[in-house]
Amino acid sequence: MQKEHPQNVLAFMQRQLRNMEFSSKQDPMDNARQDSDEAGFYWTLEELLQGAEGTLLGTLAELGKVHFDSISTDTRTLQPGALYIAIKGEHFDGHDFVSEAVKQGAAAVLVSEAVDTIVPGVLVEDTRLALGQFAQWHRRRMPLKKLIAITGSNGKTTVKGMLLNIFSEVGRTLATQGNLNNDFGVPRTLLELRPEHEYAIIEMGANHLKEIEYLSLMAEPDIALLNNASGAHLEGFGSLQGVIEAKGEIFLGLNRLNQGGVAVINTDSPGFEYWLSQLQHLEVERIWRFGESKLADVCLSDYQSLGDRIGFDLLVNQQKQTVTMPLLGKHNALNAAACAAVALAAGLDWKFILTGLQNFSGVAGRLHKRQIGQGWLIDDSYNANPESVKAAIQTLSSLPGESMLCLGTMAELGLESAASHAMIAKYARSQGLKYLFVTGDATRKMPSLFGEKSEWFADHERMAQQILQRILSGEVDNVLVKGSRSAKMEKVVELIQQGLSRHGHTKDEDTKG
Repeated sequence: MQKEHPQNVLAFMQRQLRNMEFSSKQDPMDNARQDSDEAGFYWTLEELLQGAEGTLLGTLAELGKVHFDSISTDTRTLQPGALYIAIKGEHFDGHDFVSEAVKQGAAAVLVSEAVDTIVPGVLVEDTRLALGQFAQWHRRRMPLKKLIAITGSNGKTTVKGMLLNIFSEVGRTLATQGNLNNDFGVPRTLLELRPEHEYAIIEMGANHLKEIEYLSLMAEPDIALLNNASGAHLEGFGSLQGVIEAKGEIFLGLNRLNQGGVAVINTDSPGFEYWLSQLQHLEVERIWRFGESKLADVCLSDYQSLGDRIGFDLLVNQQKQTVTMPLLGKHNALNAAACAAVALAAGLDWKFILTGLQNFSGVAGRLHKRQIGQGWLIDDSYNANPESVKAAIQTLSSLPGESMLCLGTMAELGLESAASHAMIAKYARSQGLKYLFVTGDATRKMPSLFGEKSEWFADHERMAQQILQRILSGEVDNVLVKGSRSAKMEKVVELIQQGLSRHGHTKDEDTKG
């Protein structure tokens, strides 16, 4: 995620969205433009003035004739005909690039300082706040059947991919791209909505309290999925309870735009009882539960690891549905249960849910597997926290043959960092892993806790060289690489793959789990 606004600024952003007025009598398509034969979708300057609550710089007689068809905050990627938004950051000021944006073909600019420009300008107090307001204004005018918001400490991106697979079976679906899940990325995603979209899958992340509240109030979801809560980003939240409360903010956007909002929660996660109480207080009546508990409306049972895939049953209203997926790990079976609950809450038939799940092959950097001899090189380098690493270890230990965990630092754990890294070393040993290779300052003490065949490395290159040696000698069959984004463990994966290719050791099969 990109750096978030401080909590006091986010609180102000939240109040701004709460105060926006919306008339339910307005035709959702009154201000949406779509002429597929000629110009395509666009917004007018008058709509920007309304949606962002701005003031026109200078005078312009015919506002309706000024329009833009995309949004840009970076002149390096700005397309002609776009609205350029001048964002202020800690180390940059987008207002310095207004002239360059105009040279690149910007049709209009959104600014928080008066600027001298030949294209129309709209002046607001804060351009980042105005971006959020305009995104909400636009979301309210798109004729979506369902907007689904998702959050959780683990699995957000995988769940987003599964849901996209499922809902694409029944209609045009928009989903968050990459890690655009913060107060800057979510509005950009909402502004990608077009009249032809029937469903939207919006991922929401946070490092501090009030961030998900702001995003949920902006997106006003019809269905809100809280996948789980664990000890991630403890520096920002302070404790697991802080994480639980922060993730629960996703429900605050339900029933604002449309009544009948649905909450989907995990019976097995810390915070389950807290979220139930919160939903009762918010008067959210429709709740779908998923997990292994008997309380679950979508209950996972009979999980099996089937080599390069998983199999399990989902019990829905006492009816058993059997699923197989080309993924690794029990946590992905729970992710599938979450997605099934969301889809059922949205009214989808089971045949579309099953097809969407069974055709889902995973997300790059999240248990992406490549066959090496009789085993697997598994790239799970996208991110890491204690719970996700434990899930990765469980997956690794379920595979036949000797296995190695290659781990980079788990970041943003605050005072819990030393204890969390120590716990992972002991857990890896208890699960029967043969090797534990680590890198990063926070991991230095892990080899002494794991025991023999564990080593700390100062750099990616040396680590990859030693892993490659173990693979080629046949000492290890399966290697799983994981770490927080800051650890950049994808470099280790790349170096291993290059080495294996030089030795002709990999097969053509390249799948994602």
